[in-house]
Amino acid sequence: MKKISKYTAYLLVLLVLLVAADIHILGNFWTIEDRVYRSGELNRYNLTYYAKKYKLKTIINLNGRSSRDIYKDEINIAKQFDITHINHKLSNKKFLDFNQTKELVKLMKDAEKPLLIHCIGGADRTSLASALYLYAIVGKSYELSKEQFSLLYGHSPFFRPFVQAMGDSFDNYVKKSPQHPTATKNR
Repeated sequence: MKKISKYTAYLLVLLVLLVAADIHILGNFWTIEDRVYRSGELNRYNLTYYAKKYKLKTIINLNGRSSRDIYKDEINIAKQFDITHINHKLSNKKFLDFNQTKELVKLMKDAEKPLLIHCIGGADRTSLASALYLYAIVGKSYELSKEQFSLLYGHSPFFRPFVQAMGDSFDNYVKKSPQHPTATKNR
């Protein structure tokens, strides 16, 4: 029994290392839906690569403005490739009410595609945006949309309970959205 738990611990450590490597080296870049992508903050090499490969037209930055070099690189690359850059600052610790999530849905819906949505690590705020995109814009089920909140992307409310605010914000949107069977028509 001790041997099994020892191997389970090793496997867990390996999984955490792989997720960390994906986030910090590869930028946690994934496809949400055709021509819509999610990531963490990308260094200038990764962003240039993805901008060329996917012919990005819009970047939605969920971090907001910054004086950091990585932000300045992102702005410069967006200009270089004629990509619309939108700052939409969110906190991964704060619950978003229905109007705030509705505003994010509208922003994503109106954005020219191909679209990249990102926050710092691509784990929490980006998971919320990705789930909202799939549910509200694409019309995927709650269950499929909720899969965007995954350890695969670095979302780990077990280790960082404050990020549960993002999942709660999504659940609130679903509960109050017109697509939800119990939603009232006045919302």
